[in-house]
Amino acid sequence: MTVFNEWHAANTSKKIRAVKRSNALAGIYNAAKVVYGYLKGTDKNHTPVIDEEVAPNVVRIFEMYASGLSAKKISEILNEEGIICPRRYAFEKFGHELRAGEHWIWCPSTITLMLKNMVYLGHMPQLMSSSVSYKNHKRYKKDKSEWVIIYNTHEPIISQELWDRVQARRNSLARGRQTLKTGFTHPLSGFLICADCGCKMKQSSCKHGNKRFYSFNCGDHMRFGKAICFSHHIMAKDIEAVILGDIREMAHRIVLDEERIKEEFLRHNAELADKAIKTARRELQTKQKRSEELSRLIQVAYEDRVKGNMPEDICFGLIEKYSTEQKSLTAEIEELETKMKDTENTVQSADAFIRNIKKYLEALELTREMCYELLDRVIVGGHPKHTGKEREIDIVYKVDIASVLRHKFNNPDK
Repeated sequence: MTVFNEWHAANTSKKIRAVKRSNALAGIYNAAKVVYGYLKGTDKNHTPVIDEEVAPNVVRIFEMYASGLSAKKISEILNEEGIICPRRYAFEKFGHELRAGEHWIWCPSTITLMLKNMVYLGHMPQLMSSSVSYKNHKRYKKDKSEWVIIYNTHEPIISQELWDRVQARRNSLARGRQTLKTGFTHPLSGFLICADCGCKMKQSSCKHGNKRFYSFNCGDHMRFGKAICFSHHIMAKDIEAVILGDIREMAHRIVLDEERIKEEFLRHNAELADKAIKTARRELQTKQKRSEELSRLIQVAYEDRVKGNMPEDICFGLIEKYSTEQKSLTAEIEELETKMKDTENTVQSADAFIRNIKKYLEALELTREMCYELLDRVIVGGHPKHTGKEREIDIVYKVDIASVLRHKFNNPDK
């Protein structure tokens, strides 16, 4: 009887999982409640419908984050303004109970979850987590490749352009930490890199009279001293002036001959992509050939064992060795195929970058939003008194249109 009960429970669990997956693939919303900003639809698929009462809060959160504010700062602002958090809103509007240990306030973790939720873009990701088994109900997060995502199922709250800006910032090298003394996050915080050791530059400040001055130095030097790296100290106002000047100069050059620069950039980009694809294709062919050879060797080892021409321990050892190498190769092949697909399908758009940089043609100061939109990183060389030469500052933009500009204006006849 016990064995039958075990089988019945396992079989029921399997059927329930199959039904949930089938519903998810059909675009039926399975969750008990919808995310903040939406109401559960009354149609057969329970398609999310925008909740006009709180949807503006969602847009504002995305815009604040895109402008450079941290999740912690956003939650503080919302709490100070008395805006009801998602949990309390769900309780007051739908009667959902408060879980033990939860608070009726905005938390950084709530903001972070919202910023990566594809539902706000009009898509429906489901089955993102699961229980271990019908016996063990502990939940675990699935890899994104195992999710079921149905695209364009409902009206989005967030535009694609705003979503892209937010995700670019989330994936950015610069996280931007507040100083403990002032709570201020400098626009360049997290973007500056030491040219000699590769460590992030650390922000510091000092006060003279009523004015506070900010500066940056190599993080390793500040933590461990000159045994690790020498000083790369630079005043914030100086590095700001260099970067702002470069951005304004680039914007000015683009305005003068936008179409020609865009055309040159796309040609340059196509050449680089073509070179990358050829290299990846050669590497892919080599790995695929080796993978096929390993399959043949595994088959030969198995046949030799069946015929009695090879001892069992040697056969199993060889098969294990070949299988391990083949698994590694399979992963590398998948990675290369993805890389090739991305390179072939991704056409770097100069339009967005040009549009963004033109906004700052007359910019009076460097802002965090400007840095997130345009910069990838800034590599800062050592001080002249340590290196004996002029300090080098290499500004790396998100779109490498700068190299095209330098080539064009250094060789005006080309």
